[in-house]
Amino acid sequence: MAQHDVRGDYGRLPSPLVFFGAVAARTSRLRLGTAVTVLPLEDPVRLAEDAAVLDALSGGRLELGLGTGGANQEAFAVFGHDAARRRELFDDRLATLRPALRGDLLPGGSHVLQPPAPGLAGRLWQSTSDTGRAAAIGRAGDGLLLGTAVHDPRTVQRPLAEAYRTAAVNPRYAIVHAVFPAKDRQTARDDLAPALDVHRANFAELAGLSAEEHLARINVHHGATEEVVDSLRADPALLGYLGPDSWFLPVVQHEVSQVDADIERLRIIATEIAPALGWQPCALRWGS
Repeated sequence: MAQHDVRGDYGRLPSPLVFFGAVAARTSRLRLGTAVTVLPLEDPVRLAEDAAVLDALSGGRLELGLGTGGANQEAFAVFGHDAARRRELFDDRLATLRPALRGDLLPGGSHVLQPPAPGLAGRLWQSTSDTGRAAAIGRAGDGLLLGTAVHDPRTVQRPLAEAYRTAAVNPRYAIVHAVFPAKDRQTARDDLAPALDVHRANFAELAGLSAEEHLARINVHHGATEEVVDSLRADPALLGYLGPDSWFLPVVQHEVSQVDADIERLRIIATEIAPALGWQPCALRWGS
């Protein structure tokens, strides 16, 4: 789940960890991942405490993804911060968050994190659009969250993945792409058209693009099942990077989609698209 503060037109979830508390109470095996928590807007000790409580409640199922908030910049002023300093703020807060999760002494030098979360420091993920920072993420031992709204898979995503893989001892990828199965490509585009209008208003570089150009630019896999499968197989920053500790995270909802339609897209992915790509489901009880 992504964190989007103060937005009513998309995202609309400012507190993923609170939401995951409800999810943890209703599930037993589902991983709970933030993609991303906007770290510059968080107090790192407070975030460590909230994450530790959720990890305890869920039996160690939290995957804590962190980002600088590049897509959430309008929230910085609300929280009294300068968006231009978001990378500096991110690095400063991470330097406190990571040792807190490891169990090191907290600022002040007299206390450690309660409750302890000894495994959570090894389940940190970072998102970035900079290859130098991608390599640093690999050296730190964190996972790489790959895939944001306007990243071209060949010229941007793959260089990030390669920079990270070169530096990481045990690379872990969480690769996010939009997947919209439909009767055909035109039906998918018609469904997505109102959402593209909302999306275009938030990214100046997308202004003037046709629907087809827009969907290509933001790497949306859409159309009939066979077309989506072929599109995913051809993606240069996807299947070749997915190992045993990595995930492909398909986004199936858009800014104005309906829940029933989102669930149907998930059903098609689970029963038609993912098996065609070699995925096999675990034998899970309903609701687990």
